[in-house]
Amino acid sequence: MRLKAIRRPLLLALPFQVSMIAIALVIAAAGLEVEMLLTVLLAVTMWAPAAAELVFRTTLPRALQLHYLIFIVAGPFMGSALHVYWVIADWDTLVHFDSGVLVAWLGMLWLRRVEERLQVPLPTWFGLLVIQLTAMAFAAAWEICEFASDSILGTTAQLGSLDDTMGDIMAGTLGGLFAITLLLILRRPRSVAPASLLRANRRTADADEAPTAR
Repeated sequence: MRLKAIRRPLLLALPFQVSMIAIALVIAAAGLEVEMLLTVLLAVTMWAPAAAELVFRTTLPRALQLHYLIFIVAGPFMGSALHVYWVIADWDTLVHFDSGVLVAWLGMLWLRRVEERLQVPLPTWFGLLVIQLTAMAFAAAWEICEFASDSILGTTAQLGSLDDTMGDIMAGTLGGLFAITLLLILRRPRSVAPASLLRANRRTADADEAPTAR
């Protein structure tokens, strides 16, 4: 039954996988440098949402799955496999900012599942803190992995610069703040947000719309 259920995330990933490989082949045929092995590996990682649904016996919202697929294309594929990082100076910063938004959405979904299991709304301050700390923790962990890769494998992910490392962490942190702002102001994405934060947002909106007593 679960294998049947994961067909949707597999089918959702398929056009992204085919497009990435096709673009890489065209660029390689044109004589330009492209990392084909990395492209194939990234295409495989697009099955991660399906694997998560199978392992954790849950359903990932479509918005989160699409965001993940777009992140893989814009970040590792375009940035590393197609070398956009070396062409557009700020591309890496934009990718780290988006990673903060994506991971904040994961934090929201985790809170949502916890509330569904406990059937008790969590405090608003706690939910917001978890979301922001999730984005910050991921940003720091990403930089640790880049440092380890540079030290062990001889890569140049951090370019030997503390400014690059701190800039990436700040970009991820700001991405988390942006995701929270989007949730509190526009109540989006509703499919990911925990009910407690949606209700808190609704109460604030109702209070703002209430007529002032005279």
